[in-house]
Amino acid sequence: MLRRRFVNLVAQNSDGVYSLRRIEAAKHLFYPSIKEAEESANDEKKKYKTLRRLPDPITSFDPSPVGVLFPGLEWFELLAPRSGEGQIVSSNKAGDTVMFDADKSLYLTLPNLYQAKGTSPVSFSVTHPGSGQDSLYVLHRYPGQAVAQARFLPDRSEYPPSCFEVLEYRALSNDVRDPIKGWDWRLLPPPPFVRQPGYRPSMINSHTTIKDANGCTTICISSDKIGTYCFDTWCFDSTHHLGWKHLDVWKQVGEWELPFYGRAEHVPELGIWLGFTAGRKPHHLCAVDLSTMDMDGQAPTWQHVWDNATLPGEKNWYPLLFRLINMGDNRFCVAKLFGDDEMGKQFAVLTGVEMERGQDGLRMVQHKRTRYVFNDIAVKWVL
Repeated sequence: MLRRRFVNLVAQNSDGVYSLRRIEAAKHLFYPSIKEAEESANDEKKKYKTLRRLPDPITSFDPSPVGVLFPGLEWFELLAPRSGEGQIVSSNKAGDTVMFDADKSLYLTLPNLYQAKGTSPVSFSVTHPGSGQDSLYVLHRYPGQAVAQARFLPDRSEYPPSCFEVLEYRALSNDVRDPIKGWDWRLLPPPPFVRQPGYRPSMINSHTTIKDANGCTTICISSDKIGTYCFDTWCFDSTHHLGWKHLDVWKQVGEWELPFYGRAEHVPELGIWLGFTAGRKPHHLCAVDLSTMDMDGQAPTWQHVWDNATLPGEKNWYPLLFRLINMGDNRFCVAKLFGDDEMGKQFAVLTGVEMERGQDGLRMVQHKRTRYVFNDIAVKWVL
């Protein structure tokens, strides 16, 4: 994966308008090398900086769809890695979706979702063969709740229960010789547990993706008292005219949960999955090997836990958002948004870290850390 230049921040001002701003990674998060990062390890003035103001916005988003009681934008997500670091998809509470290309300053109106996916749904970018674009899989964070709410939608025959959808760039016509291609949403089967007798809507606590040796992607989710389920997205098929086919199949791999808090990033170059430790606060940066998860049926455990990426006093703050951004070349942005009742403030902390595997195993090197205290502009998403 090529090294990214920017971290994308979506912020909201006091008028409710959202804006996209970009942090330069080389300036605010990373030194040129591990050696320089280690040499500056004891210099807090170099390693820990406060951002007085965010970079100027490159675009804005109006959150107010007509006819929605509580207007707002429910989610933003980055299409990656094939689409680069600036192709961003967003949705409002009415299910209207739009794509903005930050590198080209272009907007593209997308088809509506079949059903809105709630605030901060679980989402994954997946690469399919034969396409120049990534696909975006979006799953409601409370999938059972989404299925239950579908009965209140108008004309249910046109709005089937759809807690899970994928945005794909594909043929929109049946003409194989010269198909018309474009972006469209496709309905996917919900996790099977939402239709089990006695099921009560529960939150997806942790999620990640797994790629096999052929590059085929599997989505994995865990929910409290439900266990871990995996969704196979596609596989190669020599009998299909495309040479591959969608699978769209769920399976349960265990009654245990993935040992992550939120989302984990697969790092094939290092053979690990990076995320934040599940359980009690503070949530430390950790590494897990999930490569044999489906074969032995055993609950995966942490291989490495690093507490030096955790902030002093963090256990007394309430987390608003934790996100690990893969910046490429074994570099990552640890993005944490907090609230502090004692200060009466909310703030964001972005930390640049680099992973290195040596003779003594895997180690984490911390680069720079940047803090921004919310005033009239609050960071809502980090991509």
